[in-house]
Amino acid sequence: MTVREHVDPLGSLDSGHLPHDESLHVDGTLPLGLDGTFLLSGPPPGGSYVAGGPALVSGVRLGGGTARRHRASGEPRGDVPGQAPGSAIWIRPTGPADPPPDGPCRASVAPPLKDRACAEWHTIATYPGLDTAEHLVIGADGRVLDARPFALDGAPLMRAVALTDRFVVVFDLPVTYRRAAAMIGAGSPYRWQHGRPARIGLLPRRAGDATEPLWFAIDPCFVLQTVNAHDDGHRVVVDAVRCARAFDTPEWSPGDAAGSSRVYRWTLDLATGAAHERPLTGALDLASVDPRQSGHRHQLIFGRAPGGRAVIGHDLAAGTTQLRELGPGWRAGRPVFVPRGVAEGDGWIVVLAQNAALRRSELLVLDALNLTGRPEAVVHVPATFPEAHSTTWLPAHHH
Repeated sequence: MTVREHVDPLGSLDSGHLPHDESLHVDGTLPLGLDGTFLLSGPPPGGSYVAGGPALVSGVRLGGGTARRHRASGEPRGDVPGQAPGSAIWIRPTGPADPPPDGPCRASVAPPLKDRACAEWHTIATYPGLDTAEHLVIGADGRVLDARPFALDGAPLMRAVALTDRFVVVFDLPVTYRRAAAMIGAGSPYRWQHGRPARIGLLPRRAGDATEPLWFAIDPCFVLQTVNAHDDGHRVVVDAVRCARAFDTPEWSPGDAAGSSRVYRWTLDLATGAAHERPLTGALDLASVDPRQSGHRHQLIFGRAPGGRAVIGHDLAAGTTQLRELGPGWRAGRPVFVPRGVAEGDGWIVVLAQNAALRRSELLVLDALNLTGRPEAVVHVPATFPEAHSTTWLPAHHH
């Protein structure tokens, strides 16, 4: 069995697959250490993330102090390195149990996360009509290496998972599959379910450990994206972008959560079963950490204000915030961290800002520790890019 949309293209994607436009004008000086491609991947116009479907890949190649644009091109369905696509739907030839009434074993799959210690990816599949979910372990070639079932009723929608050295972090939240909504076919088949409890589960990763999650009750909410998670002795710490409600109307979209989305921290106590939660930031709809801190304790969070009006950096230890606001009409995409030195935060934030009215884009290269300072470089693109569900940095040595 193969999950085609999760194939890692590191071994197959190179600069020859992406057509080059003419050189782009650069204000400032591109750092010589910034050698690679800023890549965006999303569905083609009118398309969606469906197994085996095409992806639209575009971006900007930086290197040697110059910049060239990669025009949008269709690629076989695959992950952009370091990022997984948005929530995917795929068909499993045989399910974890008898085919559900909504079949044939149609599953909702959370965007997978890569294990930093190996080439495996981890995700959770939920099955409408079944009270069972599966922890899927996926190889670099997209093949499912292992499928471990566990009990989970209601087929809750998971838009995110997290990984620690010991656990896969899963979210059982009050957004569940509604068969009536699916039959009507208007909007998403998932709806907010009033009165359904919310909880976070820790699913052991090691072979021979318990096969069911250890559950922790939390306040009702919906998790849009995980930021990081790590083991801390008898506790597990989980940071994620959380909103108060979701999918409470047929037309709901993540943009509707702008007023309530922010990074929350849950500290889960394995000894007592208690969960402590608190907000870490103000309003953010996208957030990440220095990727070298993935699975470890982190101090810095980088993100985007709702709607893309600003790029933000939070220093949790110092209690300080950097806010770089964009001009009227400009909207930032997902900021990407590119390492430079060895310390946490020593690197660049590369972020694409677009102005739809002017039909122009700017790729900003910012010092991650000085977001409000003068950009190290601004790459001017006389066009806008297609909508991106995944954004990443592909170092030159992968070309």
